[in-house]
Amino acid sequence: MHCTLFIPNFFLEESPSSENRLAAAETLIARGRRKHKASIAREAWLCERFGATKQRDWPVAPYTLLADGGVPGGAFWMRADPVHLSVGRDSLGFEGAALDLSRSEVDALAGTLNRHFGETLVFRPLLPERWYFSLPEAPEVATTPPWAARGTAIGDKLPSGADAMRFRALMNEVQMLLHEHPVNTEREARGAPAVNSVWFWGGGILDVPGAQPFSIVLAEDPLARGLALAAGISGRQLPGNAGTMLAALPAKGVALIVLDSPSSAALERDWFGPLLAALERGRIGMLSLVLAGRDSLLEVETVRSDLRYFWRTRKPLVSYLA
Repeated sequence: MHCTLFIPNFFLEESPSSENRLAAAETLIARGRRKHKASIAREAWLCERFGATKQRDWPVAPYTLLADGGVPGGAFWMRADPVHLSVGRDSLGFEGAALDLSRSEVDALAGTLNRHFGETLVFRPLLPERWYFSLPEAPEVATTPPWAARGTAIGDKLPSGADAMRFRALMNEVQMLLHEHPVNTEREARGAPAVNSVWFWGGGILDVPGAQPFSIVLAEDPLARGLALAAGISGRQLPGNAGTMLAALPAKGVALIVLDSPSSAALERDWFGPLLAALERGRIGMLSLVLAGRDSLLEVETVRSDLRYFWRTRKPLVSYLA
C-alpha cells in the first residue's frame, strides 16, 4: 500500500516548541526525498491530482454538491455559503461550520431568500455550512474561496469579471433581506454571530475527472470525496487515527488521506507516529507527505529502505521551510 497524506494547512500554526517536536514527522522528512514548491490552494492541488481542469474558478461547487448527495447534472453550480461579514463589511469574520447553524435556522434563512428570488435564483442548503445554486449558463466571473478572504479586507476578494457587478448586486440584496431577520435577531440576543450575507465562490460544471491517481480516498473534505465519486474511486470518511485507517485498508493500492491539521500532539500521536511504524514493519511500502502552508509546499517521499539512512538526522520542521 502506498499512502499519500495531504495536509492543506500544515504550517499555518506556530511551529512546535523544542519540548514538543514532531519526532516521527521529522524522521520521515529527513530520511525521504524532499521537494520544495510554491504554496498551492487545496482546491487547486486536489483538482489537479484528478485531472479536473480549472474553469473560471476551480469547479468546487459541482463536486462538493455530489459529495453532499446532490445531482449536479450538466448545470453550472456555485457555492453560496452563509457568512458573517464583520462591522463595516470590510472583513469576513465567520463562515461555514464556525457559525454553528441549526437546520431550522438554515431553513428559515434560505426560505426567506427563495421566496424573494423565486425561480430566478434558488438557494439549496444541502448542509448548514454549504449552500448551492445553479444557473443555466456559466457566468463570466471569478471568485475567491472564503478561507482566503477570512479576516482580511474583502474589497479585492469580491467577484471579478464581466458579470461581477451582477453578483455584487445579488450579495447586497441578500444582505438587505437578512438584515434584522428573526433568526439573526435571536442569534444576536444569545451572542452568536448573525448570518448577514452569503459568499459566492467555486463555480463550475461537473466533468468526469481525467485521472484516477488513487484507488481509495479517505477524507472529511467534501471536494476530495466529490472528485473521488466522479472518478469512480472508492471514498470513505476519515477515521480518527492512522491505526484505525490502516487496519481497514487493503494490502495493495494507493490511498489519499486528506487531513485538516489538528494539534501538533495529535498529529504526532495519531498520524505520523503510526504511519512511521507501519512503514518500518512493511505494512505500507511508500509514504508520500504533502504539507502545505501559506508560502510553501513540502513534498516528501519515503520508502522503508530510506529508514536505514540513520545519518540523515532529523531537524526541527521549520528548518525544512527555508
